[in-house]
Amino acid sequence: MKWLKDAYLDVVVLLIIALYAVYPNDVLNIVLWVYTALLLISKLLTFVMPTLNSKANKTSAPPIFYHIIYGLTVGIFYYADNLYLSGAWIVIWIVSVISFLKTNKTKS
Repeated sequence: MKWLKDAYLDVVVLLIIALYAVYPNDVLNIVLWVYTALLLISKLLTFVMPTLNSKANKTSAPPIFYHIIYGLTVGIFYYADNLYLSGAWIVIWIVSVISFLKTNKTKS
């Protein structure tokens, strides 16, 4: 369970997203848009900066944990009828999978 320390931010963000789904407001909407944009940019930068990719994948959290987080996030945004954020998180999820596979391929 040591990996929970590595993933606490993801859990906190998931809780904020769930709060947004139940109690939507403008402040949370802006915060989530900014966080999503920064996360998407950082994920996309891993393709052009390999050192970022190796640092991003240095976590002790199991990969399935991130699949669960991303899946729940997409589902919550879809439930909240925010299809743009839901779509952005689908892209983040896909880019993360590609990045993970690319890192594992180079390790082999």
